[in-house]
Formats: sequence, C-alpha cells, structure tokens
Amino acid sequence: MKEKQELKLIAVYYRNQNEYSLVAHNQSPEEAERYLGEWSHHLREGCSFNVIGQAKHHRTEQAEDCKACRERVASSAHLQPQPKFKRSNE
Repeated sequence: MKEKQELKLIAVYYRNQNEYSLVAHNQSPEEAERYLGEWSHHLREGCSFNVIGQAKHHRTEQAEDCKACRERVASSAHLQPQPKFKRSNE
C-alpha cells in the first residue's frame, strides 16, 4: 500500500490589509520548511507566512492560480472579516 504524503501550502498574510497571497503548494513538510528558511528574512513588517495542510495534491501548476488553495485558506482562516486574496504581483 502506498503511503499518503502529507502536503502543505504556503500563504503570505498581510495583516495591515487583511489580505493574503499564495506562494507555494504541493510542498512536502521538508520543502515547506526549506521555503520558510529561505524566504522568512525577506518578509516585510506586518507580514507572516502561514503553512496550511492540504488534503490532496492540487493539479494547478501555480499556487496563486489554484482555486483549491484559495478555498483551503478560506476554510482555515479564523479571521473576521475573512482575508481577501491578492495576487503576489499586485
């Protein structure tokens, strides 16, 4: 029986604007840790990374284009009002 791999998605949360951008998905826990280690020191004040578990592999190539990722963030964000999605290049 094939072991199910735990997958992660990574979002950047912009606290002051209550917005988020998706930066990576379909990451193994090790890949997610490497990503955070590489990019955490580049975050601006008021921003943070959120690592969220994925139930299954997402077919969309780019995280920012992934509807399943946006739905997963919306269902896991315990913020009111809900944060708005923002493309990272906006």
